Amino acid sequence: MKSYKIIEKKLSVSLRTIEGFDLKIGAYKICRGNEVEEHAVVYKGSIFNSNKPVLLRINSACYTDDIFHCNRCDCTWQFLESMRIIDQQGGLIIYHFAHEGRGVGFLNKLKTYDTMDKQQKTTKEAFEHEGYDPDYRDFFASVLILKDLGIGRVRLISNNPNKREFLEKHGINVAELVSIVNNHPSLQHYLKSKKEQFGHVIDLGEKQ
Repeated sequence: MKSYKIIEKKLSVSLRTIEGFDLKIGAYKICRGNEVEEHAVVYKGSIFNSNKPVLLRINSACYTDDIFHCNRCDCTWQFLESMRIIDQQGGLIIYHFAHEGRGVGFLNKLKTYDTMDKQQKTTKEAFEHEGYDPDYRDFFASVLILKDLGIGRVRLISNNPNKREFLEKHGINVAELVSIVNNHPSLQHYLKSKKEQFGHVIDLGEKQ
């Protein structure tokens, strides 16, 4: 945390989306060591200095799906579903642009895609084959943003227990893990690998 510092921020800009969501958007510019990163915050309702658990989504960029609509994953679906939930219930989404490709970047992510196609590997297996940590992300910036907003307790929209562990380790209480699963048949293999190889808490409706 000591290497992270907020340089600049802008909040409370109106965001009206084509889906009909009426939200606020803002941005944080954060220095991480010698690098400067920007992060978006999308929110609705009373999130500042809240005594109640704030509904939170920590969302990583996925350019292949968010921009190019690749159907290898459900990243954009999760993001839009989170915006729908926030629009209805209030809360906050922190969008990490620097998390593209689980933190390894766009070009390296495409290398793993190529490996997955040619060698029939899962996401985790492809990352390891290319010499990358299967998940290179950290969430220090999210912790810094939450603390700046005066948020100490959250209800986390995620299937990833590692996010919960990270937040709690750095002083953010997670009152609840709110599951978000797209059970489309085409995603079953992808979700199964996230459950079995990354430890995500996902109900795939398997028979006992």
